[in-house]
Amino acid sequence: MTPPRHLDPAFATTEDIMKAAGITSQTVAGWVACGFLPAPTRVSHGAHGGAFNRYPAWAVERARFVAQRRVAGFTPAEILEMLAEMDARQGLPRKAAGPQKGKGSRSGRK
Repeated sequence: MTPPRHLDPAFATTEDIMKAAGITSQTVAGWVACGFLPAPTRVSHGAHGGAFNRYPAWAVERARFVAQRRVAGFTPAEILEMLAEMDARQGLPRKAAGPQKGKGSRSGRK
C-alpha cells in the first residue's frame, strides 16, 4: 500500500476524485473532457519522482455531485446545466467554451 502524499489541502489528485465518486481514471478524464470537472494542472516531482494531476479541492465534491446525478439517470446535458447553475450561485465565471451539446448524452432518464 502506498503511503498517502502530503500535498497542499487546497488541491486534489485523480485518486482523490476516483475514491470520492467511485469512478475510474478514464471516467475522470472523460468528465474533464465533457466539462463536468476542471482541467487539472500536471505536477512533476522531478525525473524520478513521477508526475500527477492536481485539481482544485472543490473538484472532489463536484465529482460526487456528478456521480449521484449520473446514477439518478440525468443526461450529461442536464448535469452540465445543473453545474452551470451551481457555478452562477457561487459567483464563478461561466466557461468560455463548453462541450458540444448532445455529445455523449443519452435520451431520457432511467
